[in-house]
Amino acid sequence: MQKTLVLILPIVLAICVIPEDTIAQDTQDWHLRHLPEGVKARIGKGEITGNIAISADGKRLAVASGIGIWVYDTETDKALDLITGHTHWVMSVAFSPDDSLLASGSVDSTVRLWDAHTGTELHTMQGHAHSIMDVAFSPDGSLLASAGEDGTIRLWDVETGTHLRTLTGHLRFIYCVAFSPDGKILASGGEDKTIQFWDVETGESIRVLTAHKGGVRSVAFNPDGKTLASGSGDVTVRLWDVQTGELLQKMDGHTNAINDVAFSPDGQLLASGSWDFSIRLWDVQTGKPLRVLSGHTYGSVNVIFSPDGKTLTSGSMDDTVRLWDVETGTELRKMVAHTQDFRSIAFSPDGKTLAGATGNNAVYLWDVQTCALLQTLKGHTKSVNDVAFSPDGKILASGSYDSTVSLWDIKTGAALPALPGEVFGFIRVAFSPDSKRLAAVDGGGYVYLWDMQTGLRINRMQAHQANAHSIAFNPDGSLLASGGYDDRVRTWDGHTGAPLLTLEKPLYSVTFSPDGKIAASAARGSTILLWDAVSGEPIRMIEADWRSIYSIAFSPDGKILTSGSNDGFVMLSDVHTGKHLRILEGHRGRVGPQSVVFSPDGKMLASSNGGIVYLWDLKFEQ
Repeated sequence: MQKTLVLILPIVLAICVIPEDTIAQDTQDWHLRHLPEGVKARIGKGEITGNIAISADGKRLAVASGIGIWVYDTETDKALDLITGHTHWVMSVAFSPDDSLLASGSVDSTVRLWDAHTGTELHTMQGHAHSIMDVAFSPDGSLLASAGEDGTIRLWDVETGTHLRTLTGHLRFIYCVAFSPDGKILASGGEDKTIQFWDVETGESIRVLTAHKGGVRSVAFNPDGKTLASGSGDVTVRLWDVQTGELLQKMDGHTNAINDVAFSPDGQLLASGSWDFSIRLWDVQTGKPLRVLSGHTYGSVNVIFSPDGKTLTSGSMDDTVRLWDVETGTELRKMVAHTQDFRSIAFSPDGKTLAGATGNNAVYLWDVQTCALLQTLKGHTKSVNDVAFSPDGKILASGSYDSTVSLWDIKTGAALPALPGEVFGFIRVAFSPDSKRLAAVDGGGYVYLWDMQTGLRINRMQAHQANAHSIAFNPDGSLLASGGYDDRVRTWDGHTGAPLLTLEKPLYSVTFSPDGKIAASAARGSTILLWDAVSGEPIRMIEADWRSIYSIAFSPDGKILTSGSNDGFVMLSDVHTGKHLRILEGHRGRVGPQSVVFSPDGKMLASSNGGIVYLWDLKFEQ
């Protein structure tokens, strides 16, 4: 009788988050309401995908993430709520002036209003054709403005959620909107390099400012309403006279695009956050730089002053929120730590530990049963691409964009002596089944083979004409397979590295079945190719209905093949028939290479995307 796959959702589930340094681990039961069906637990809070917002009383912080809106207590740093409902990344959040409401805009093309205290959804506003880049409340809280990637601004009635008017004039998508303090003017900045002023009551254009030479990514009114600040992709911050449109100051110093600008409550200071990872404080009167705040390590930086003006809060794509002393520029603490995209995940041989390679330049180890963070392995200087446990469970190998392969003692977390030989850029790693050899592929298309007992390199093979992105041993260690962007799979002698087969098979990932007879490759496109591991002859193709399959893995008994797609789906298929058994839904965005893996006992599946790992509880019934 054919097997049917059933997903079991336990009555009591654990949710995992990643503590870092002084950040407490949140384990409130309300997290359980927001797990996709069939998910046993979640590791990680999701990437920070948009801006941050602080309530007017300074007590709450809202963070836009890949899985929803996180709301934190600014005094204790504890999570108060996770607001979900959007079907894609949240790009922008804003508190209403009285702190009773929270507005959000998402890649799902909707604007939503929430009760800021309960997280209840009040209105879903539809009309934009593409992603919402920014949202802003009017000073009296009666209106909400939304800026869209479709090149329009929409004004909404906050009480009813009704669309009032659409403002058109920008030639490309709009990054930002801001109301003047008296609520009569709306300013907007767009990719068309212009700042536009609008009459809020009529929707008519008042003035267009054109001095910027790059897209305008942020605008902010001085609290007195007389001056507008703008930050642009042309790497400048500018100050404008609102009444006349005259350019007052041009501030230089950043080395990459400006992502955000914010005035202090007294209007004397301006903060700017940039893609150069820095924050700069400027004297508004003179336009002169006062100090540079450094600490963020990646991506765009958003900035906001506390209500008393003494503290600056910043959020970044390095997935941290940091607090700074405005007077000294000293970093006070990391208030929140999210996790950048997991590039690879792996179960330990005993199934008790899960390792994750992240864009935070670190490797994390979690207890699978409790989801507690066990260790953070630090040493890489760039994103970690891949992790692999030795089959004897003693060593973890990690490959990074910093062109290194690192070895770690699992018990102590200590770094072990480095392996000899230069590797380049993007790196994937794999241990032989007896733990005696380690293989790696790199961004230069080379395959490396090391002897783990002596630490010496056995071979270095020019394998691919472009970036190599997949490496795997067969179960007895006699074969090694590599895949590259040159649309080839190559097999090698697993002991010596001698070349065996070269197959023309476009792919993103390659792996062997547990019995070693079948190799599977995720073909470029929506197919999985199964082929004879020795002869290279095709066995069958498994088709999917989405754009691209990036990641594949066999179940321990070899009967099920799981795959992760560009569209966020995880598919389970019967290896012998090619029939789809189940589609697991819950991820938002690409489930990338090395991002799906079965636990050693086959009872659990882990999949990762966007700064989270889902642990799916699987049960097969006859």
